Amino acid sequence: MGAKQKGDIRRGGKTIKRGYCWVSISFVALLVLVHASAVSSMEANAILLAARPQASDPPTGIHLTWGQDDTAHTIVVTWETSDAETGDLVLYDTQSRGGDPDLYENSATGSHHTYSGAGGYIHDVELTGLSADTIYYFICGGENGGWSDERSFRTAPDQRVSFRFVEGGDSQHKLRSRVEDRDAISQLMAQYNPSFVLFPGDIVDVWDSQAEWDNLLASFSMYWIDNNGLTIPIIPAVGNHDVRAPGDYDPENDATNYYGQFNLPGNEQWYALSWGPDLRIIVLDTETQGGESSWPEQLAWLENELIASENYLWKIVVFHRDMVSYRSWPSQSAWKNDLAFLFDKYHVDLVMQGHAQVYERSYPLDWTRAPGEIMSPGEGVVYMVGGAWGGGLYQGEPTWFSAKGPLSKYCFQVIDLYENGTLHIRAIDIDGNVFDEYVLQKEVSKAAEMPIAAISAVVIVAAAGALFFIRWKKSV
Repeated sequence: MGAKQKGDIRRGGKTIKRGYCWVSISFVALLVLVHASAVSSMEANAILLAARPQASDPPTGIHLTWGQDDTAHTIVVTWETSDAETGDLVLYDTQSRGGDPDLYENSATGSHHTYSGAGGYIHDVELTGLSADTIYYFICGGENGGWSDERSFRTAPDQRVSFRFVEGGDSQHKLRSRVEDRDAISQLMAQYNPSFVLFPGDIVDVWDSQAEWDNLLASFSMYWIDNNGLTIPIIPAVGNHDVRAPGDYDPENDATNYYGQFNLPGNEQWYALSWGPDLRIIVLDTETQGGESSWPEQLAWLENELIASENYLWKIVVFHRDMVSYRSWPSQSAWKNDLAFLFDKYHVDLVMQGHAQVYERSYPLDWTRAPGEIMSPGEGVVYMVGGAWGGGLYQGEPTWFSAKGPLSKYCFQVIDLYENGTLHIRAIDIDGNVFDEYVLQKEVSKAAEMPIAAISAVVIVAAAGALFFIRWKKSV
């Protein structure tokens, strides 16, 4: 051991070189300065946030839909303000930015509109170019009216994964009655962390009551948030309470509030969306008189859509009018037969309906080729009525095809789709009790089950092997 040099320091029986000591002191000082700088920066940000003008017309009724058939890479954020020029901006990022408009990496600009009777202006902003199966954090609004609190959502997957969604409808209510039941269902539903909600119509009681729309969308904005803080999107179909009464039809002013509040694909009356590579959702219009007069056009579109959707593992159709339920609709047998023929021909798995304010599930049916018969699971279409999200409940008696119900209880349906080809439905009442279950299993090909990463690895190895073989042959 070398002799102790002049200026060395003893600490705890050890000798520390003075030069090292100064380095240590300098390092500690640097840490102190960095900490002080960070604290100062945070304090400065807090002062700047506090100094910003308070929101005078912040977004209300925030909800999420899709304006095109690309749930993995797009989403539409919609909200309402009192004035027009409050801002049509969404700021977003893959990390939480705490609601500070200066920190978000991305922005999108949309537009605003209004309609007769609207309480203000509806703002729609579509985000595009998003990454699949990714959580995004966002605020919406603008400097003029103020920003929303930070919210978040998750995009759809682009490969086979297990996921969950919810179905239920008929939240219609008269203000001051049944709102508590509607909101209780919404709060319970959100605890199941669904990717989205299929909503088969009758969203409000009076189609053009803006007070009802504002009340409902405020409820969705508040309660459709899952346990992870994600805002749950809606995939709606129009109901008879969402349109004008038949004797009051105006082709230029039908379901104005519904179409004004929801930004949907195509003509917005009927449309289709995919969730991952396995699920195809087809939404129909059985209610607006515009839809009625264009029934041949809608049927032609539906058949083309079902043909194009042949390779999806699961096909689900959603609409409002209960074509198969405990209630008999002789006057509507023509359109029932039209739809049933296509559902049977192209092997639709589930038909989700509303209108009858009960829960009901049919046995598998082949309405066209085997009328009056119950089919084996997977060989027929299962018709479900889920019209108990808060509207007044109905009473009814089961029929020959009723596997469960009709049951007069507030409820919703949780549907799980698993990677192994299993579909599992649970009907859950307002008290959280599971009172009906249905399971259907389909075979999934091994190629389809192979993860994308594994397939990519196989392709890369095969390509490398082929390249090596070609070079080897040239060298021989």
